[in-house]
Amino acid sequence: MTNNTSASVKADSAAGQTLACKTHGHGPDLVLLHGGAGSWTHWSRNLDTLGREFRVRAFDLPGFGASPDFAHGADDEAYFHRVAEAIAADSQGPVRLVGFSFGGSVAAGAAPLLGTQLAALTLVAPGGFGVPTGRNVDIRPVRPREGVEVNVRESARHNLNQIMFTNPASADEATVDLHLHNIERARFNSRRLSWQDRLERDLEAVSVPLQMIWGAQDSMATPSVQARIERCRRFRASIRFDLIAHAGHWVQYERAAEFNAALLDFLHDTAGGLRSIP
Repeated sequence: MTNNTSASVKADSAAGQTLACKTHGHGPDLVLLHGGAGSWTHWSRNLDTLGREFRVRAFDLPGFGASPDFAHGADDEAYFHRVAEAIAADSQGPVRLVGFSFGGSVAAGAAPLLGTQLAALTLVAPGGFGVPTGRNVDIRPVRPREGVEVNVRESARHNLNQIMFTNPASADEATVDLHLHNIERARFNSRRLSWQDRLERDLEAVSVPLQMIWGAQDSMATPSVQARIERCRRFRASIRFDLIAHAGHWVQYERAAEFNAALLDFLHDTAGGLRSIP
């Protein structure tokens, strides 16, 4: 974990409440959106490196972490508007936007709302491809239920290795602690947005340079990482793809150095193509 300063956005006119935000570094604006059942801590291994060149803002999305809940009964588009307005409220110039998993779905939905404020978009193992039919992961309950004994820590570790990581050593004690703390504070069902089939539609109105990053062993990319890359290529040939070896879904945490290098390289040189990172 990094010792970064905390700050909240100045305004969120869609809901009249601020979103919690971790701010680190100085320079052009770089905004990070976390994955499902997460918080800004999904980026805890990236802030120091990225903050050497950018003013990084890692938000807790509505209904997660220290941010307020998303209003019951509000529609999906209101979620994207709320996030886009929070991003814009404290921006100091053009925004480079990065979203991970569920946060990738949110970034894609919020990106067109930022208009000319958006400078570049990176989606990390994003959702938005529809219901993941055929996904083969074994998820164990982490909350005790009546008549069912649950070893919370071991279930959390098992789930991290099923969903997030390819190397079991990645799910160490500190990471299990981080994951459980995020789960305790997650109040919004991320599948509501990330399981929609809407990625192409959301990106039609986005003309800025676009990058997608996956861990090569991402078990959440159904039917496969390559299939998702090919689908994206069909609707935009200019996308830059970075495929990082020996990494699962939470690629920016499991192989932070390689992820940071790939993201910074894109932000310096936004040409398209496929890059495989060993």
